Amino acid sequence: MMGFLKRFFSRKNNADHENDVQDMTDDLFPEENDLDHRKVGHYVLDHCEQIIESARELGEEKKEYDIVTSYLKDIEFLTDLPEEQKAPIRDVAENISKLHQERDQYLNMSKKISDAQYVMLEQMEPDIQDTVRRMRENEAYQTTIKHDMAYLEGEKMQWTLLRSELLHEKYVLRIASYIVFSAFFLCLILLVVLQAGFSVDITWGWIVLATLAAGGGFFIFVRYQNAVSGIARAESNANRAISLLNKTKIKYVNITNAVDYACEKYHVRNARELEYQWEQYLEEVRRKERYMRTNDDLDYYNQKLIRLLKEYRLYDAKAWVDQPLALIHPGEMSEMKHNLLVRRQKLRARIQYNANVVEQERAQIDHLMSLHPEYEEEIRGIIQSVDKLSVGEI
Repeated sequence: MMGFLKRFFSRKNNADHENDVQDMTDDLFPEENDLDHRKVGHYVLDHCEQIIESARELGEEKKEYDIVTSYLKDIEFLTDLPEEQKAPIRDVAENISKLHQERDQYLNMSKKISDAQYVMLEQMEPDIQDTVRRMRENEAYQTTIKHDMAYLEGEKMQWTLLRSELLHEKYVLRIASYIVFSAFFLCLILLVVLQAGFSVDITWGWIVLATLAAGGGFFIFVRYQNAVSGIARAESNANRAISLLNKTKIKYVNITNAVDYACEKYHVRNARELEYQWEQYLEEVRRKERYMRTNDDLDYYNQKLIRLLKEYRLYDAKAWVDQPLALIHPGEMSEMKHNLLVRRQKLRARIQYNANVVEQERAQIDHLMSLHPEYEEEIRGIIQSVDKLSVGEI
């Protein structure tokens, strides 16, 4: 009989529920196979199923009711403690509350560096100072080279422009020399004609013409030579500037590659950003250390509170480590008590409901026995098995 009941109730939620009930009825009433007898078997088993389910819930609710009642007794006991006994408990609870706030503040604090950056900086911690220093030096050198390149570029342009101007001046002086020579030749012919044809005294003319020709030729010659030497000097200086500029560009490319590689390696834009991340890493390390100390302190005060409360033989001293505010503020304790009272009231209503269900189902079975006394022995056997099973479940 017991085996049949266990098989039935362990599979009561299965899709084959009806088949199980049918098989159970056949097993309970092997000699009676008519429709009325089978209905009686179904009816008894349905009521037994409801009794077991309600009894199980009733047992769980009674356990929960006893737990809530025990917590309420703890609250009443702590509320009625004299002030000299409450003081040390309240002091420890205040420390726990402060430590909870500090820990929550750390957990809710936004991180300024990612976990990946933290791990990277942790791995390079021994060399980070040298790395930042090298990056700063390379960036400063890169800036210096960039300035040198700009200066040399300016020098190159300056000498190139000067060479162009001197070449233009050389061309102008060459044209001017042709003009002066032609003018001197024409003036010479004019003086010869005046002297030969008109018997004019051209002594002063010769003197003036010779002076002008000599002065103009000397001026043009000197300027032309200066232009030639200036062009040579400009070409030399421009070539020198170009040579230095090419060398500087090579240095700039090399140092830029070094800077870019470092930035790519450490996932930063410059040494300043890496240094900032390092500062944030150190701050995060300090915060983690404070967090660990907070956890250690919290564990210490939690154990201390538990020891203090265990002296009063409370139902659950450990539960109060999560409710320090209730030990500090009477209002919090009152609210906690109110919530437990409401909870107990609901449990009492559920207990009463399930007790009524069990009583009603038993009454239905008793009524069934009165209607079918010929099955009383079998039904009582089922009831005894149900009582044993329901007690075991509870």
